[in-house]
Amino acid sequence: MSSAIANQLRLVRDTVGRMNGADQAAKDAVVLLLAEIIADETLSSPAGDVAGETAFQRTLETQAQAERAARPRAAVDDALDRMALADFLNAAIPGEGGIIVRSAETVSRGMSKKTVLATLEGARSLPVAVALRVDRSANNYLGTTVTDEWGPLNRLWDHGARIPQPFVLEPSGAVIGDPFIVFARASGAPVGSIYVPPGRNPALLADTAGCMARVHAVPTDDWPRADQPQGDAFFDAQFHDYLADWQALGERSAIMDACFDWIARNRALAYGPPALVHDDFNYNNMLVEGDRVSAVLDWEFAHVGTPAADVAYLCYAAESMASFGDFLAAYEAAGGTRPPDRQLDFYRLWGQLRLGVMGYKAVRNLEDGHFDDVRYGMARWHRRQALFRLADLIEELTA
Repeated sequence: MSSAIANQLRLVRDTVGRMNGADQAAKDAVVLLLAEIIADETLSSPAGDVAGETAFQRTLETQAQAERAARPRAAVDDALDRMALADFLNAAIPGEGGIIVRSAETVSRGMSKKTVLATLEGARSLPVAVALRVDRSANNYLGTTVTDEWGPLNRLWDHGARIPQPFVLEPSGAVIGDPFIVFARASGAPVGSIYVPPGRNPALLADTAGCMARVHAVPTDDWPRADQPQGDAFFDAQFHDYLADWQALGERSAIMDACFDWIARNRALAYGPPALVHDDFNYNNMLVEGDRVSAVLDWEFAHVGTPAADVAYLCYAAESMASFGDFLAAYEAAGGTRPPDRQLDFYRLWGQLRLGVMGYKAVRNLEDGHFDDVRYGMARWHRRQALFRLADLIEELTA
């Protein structure tokens, strides 16, 4: 446990080291204190004699000196080679040749991807304002990559789904350090998150239902990802992977175990008509302007599954904005087929159980020192919120 605490304290130290405009003496004092705490939490104090205690104190001082001297990890997320990006765009986009990247700013950092907004000059076919969705290999514990999103994104765009226009994929990571996709920049902003839903807005909820119905109507024949199971086989593979991830963590949770047991016993409810599924369809992954969704983002979990997975996942936001019944009615009015109630119950639990596994994995990565930003300390809160929801759901479903 001590090494986990030390790793989290290092995140705090690194954040302090990167702060601009702070009083230098105060920063030095914080770094000194954190170095002592990190060293103390890293080492085990021996019991017993004077010689042993003296040796321990000397080792502790050596460790503390090393921690004080450690340079904060660079904020590499903000560094982007604009010339390399311009060279890539000029070579990759037909008809281009004179693009200059005037600005590039990282505006969001997720645990697996980040978003960079760039302004171009001299473009002929590309818009002036573009957005880059970039892998974050240093933090990504989910194993997803923009390379796998490229085929589904083009299918979605070609069939009128409300997404930003995708222009080009850079799959190698050789241009700016990680693979990325270039999109037209969409307007709007997120209005909620997984555990903090939007406030009351029936009009936006109805528009969201229409967006989802349009996604579920996209043809799935000749699916562009040959490596990915489809339909009922996708759920079987997904269940196997999440259960294996949970068991590999070696954690103990009666809530998580009860939920996996219920899902296994009711597995037949997972199967349904095939459709293109987003699998993280919530307001943290949408740009919104007023009462309208301007774009649905973040398609890293896209697959051919069954519509109930998306429909049930939005139930918490729907209850906050109007009601889940209102959402279902709007979804049907937009051409969607309402899934059976028992299947919606199944996917309400399964969607939250997936988030629970992700939460536990995020906390483990935090404790093991694999994240480079102190804000990932929120992983503990996220995991707790998932457990609250799961406890309520499993009590409801087994009553």
